[in-house]
Amino acid sequence: MAAKIQLLKENIINKIAAGEVVERPASVVKELVENSIDAGAAKVNVAIRAGGKQSIVVSDDGVGMGREDIGMCVHRHATSKISSASDLFQIDTLGFRGEALASIGAIAHLSIESRSQADEEGARLVVEGGIEREMHGIGRATGTTITVRNLFFNTPARRKFMRHVDTEARHISQIMIHLAASYPAIGFELQNEERSTMNYSPATRQQRATDLLGVTSRGLLDVQYEQEGLKVEGVLAVPEFCDRSRGKQYIVVRGRPIHSRPMVEAVIRGYGGLLSEGRSPLFMLWLDMDSRKIDVNVHPTKREIRLANEAQVTAAIEACVRDSLRMPDAQSFVYDSQASNFRPANIGEPSQLDLNSSIELNSPKEEFSVVGAINTPLPDQLSFSLIAPSSVPKSDSSAQDIDTSILHENPKIWQIHGQYILVQIDDGLLLADQQAAHERINYARAMRQINDSVIDCQQLLFPLKLEMGLADCAIFRELRDDFSKLGFVVRDFGERTILVEAIPVELEHWGEGEFFYQLLNDARDGHESGGTWRNAMVLAYVRKISIKKGQILGVAEMRGIMDQLLNTDEPHISPAGKPIMAKLQLSAIDRLFRKL
Repeated sequence: MAAKIQLLKENIINKIAAGEVVERPASVVKELVENSIDAGAAKVNVAIRAGGKQSIVVSDDGVGMGREDIGMCVHRHATSKISSASDLFQIDTLGFRGEALASIGAIAHLSIESRSQADEEGARLVVEGGIEREMHGIGRATGTTITVRNLFFNTPARRKFMRHVDTEARHISQIMIHLAASYPAIGFELQNEERSTMNYSPATRQQRATDLLGVTSRGLLDVQYEQEGLKVEGVLAVPEFCDRSRGKQYIVVRGRPIHSRPMVEAVIRGYGGLLSEGRSPLFMLWLDMDSRKIDVNVHPTKREIRLANEAQVTAAIEACVRDSLRMPDAQSFVYDSQASNFRPANIGEPSQLDLNSSIELNSPKEEFSVVGAINTPLPDQLSFSLIAPSSVPKSDSSAQDIDTSILHENPKIWQIHGQYILVQIDDGLLLADQQAAHERINYARAMRQINDSVIDCQQLLFPLKLEMGLADCAIFRELRDDFSKLGFVVRDFGERTILVEAIPVELEHWGEGEFFYQLLNDARDGHESGGTWRNAMVLAYVRKISIKKGQILGVAEMRGIMDQLLNTDEPHISPAGKPIMAKLQLSAIDRLFRKL
């Protein structure tokens, strides 16, 4: 029997390796800029075209390479950063595997120009699809310039899955922002289609934090901690400057920007009860520790690390955040059961409440069952059925269509607990979530307005000037047309400054532009959760303008909401995918009172 297992050819191996290292153009930028940082650059310039799909050029003023090193660096596992297995446990550079240039050269047209200070002339190497085409001498300054063109030109399946050029450019921008946060002493510039979209001069950590967090120094607190070989420095925003965005949270461990949920949760715990519901902290933390306690070789793109003492690190982060928030006006109130009155307590002070005590409720059980579930209620239970969306097959559901015509015949209607609308119908009761219902109505109206390009706005008496950070500006450019169709009349007033001249008629609480910033942040969060830009923005918008839990409604308002809801295409489910209505059968009420 012939052998089925065989060694792959070198070009196939290189393409497989490239798939792990290079996910998208932003991956190329990350690898090349990290190499520039490791080379001791004081300034790094990145220029992209077509979101990096057409070309990426990274230039630096680092130490550069000699001709021999240029020829060697495009081979797999060729590196100057480690030489033995023991070095893997003491890595002090961003790159170390020697895979990046080989992987990029395997799936793109790559050229490398460099000169070291010891050489009189530089050299230029050209690689296309893993094949070295030419090498010759050139005159140039000390440093390196790497050009990547036609990314994934020989792997069309990968190229097909790249996103719109604006989306790819935004990912590159995010990479640059995180590296700029990690190395404030280095200057970073990003040019998109020959237009500068980001330019940070060398700065202190405080100055770089102010630029990236979008908060002035008066809204930032210093974080300092050093104990048992762990050093934490950074800044965090005071609670009133925190917003709903999670996009301005930066953690840097020994110069490496990372994603760490445990560390973020430690920061949140450090804020205690100072953050209102839905708000997220803004912070930038730099951690330093023994490199032997960090394993950076656990993720193909090095976005995650493993710590030998993670519990100690998270405890330290929580402690230093709490310590930084101990300011005169940062107090919470706890109930003193002994004195039977309230007294102020410092942040981090344990509460005297007995949290272990339990409350016993002696009330009839109520059972809420999703349509389609097999469930037989007990005689003393009420059974609410969630009204199924049209996507649920009738044969698989016990739900019956509601005779909604009765809602147009002056039905009895009530508001309960300031959040639900209760309607009497022929065969029972209909319960609707007032906020979810209004969101569905506003979502349908907003999408219709965008699709039909019908602009309805109210003019501001005085145009409002708004300044945006780099990330917010990129999101606004992505959504500018949709903002206009919703009723925002905006014109440019500088590189990252706009004038808002009119706002949608539905918008009552403009808040001197705070609504606009919140909308951008919420749209980013929705997009990062997997939604399209348009849907994320519209969802964020309708949540802002819709009625909320606790808002008291009149009878006419409730009837208007129910009428409009039932005229939408999907009255049963909210734009966020949650049920809007539930039905209580009259027969279930009769069973409760033993009438059946």
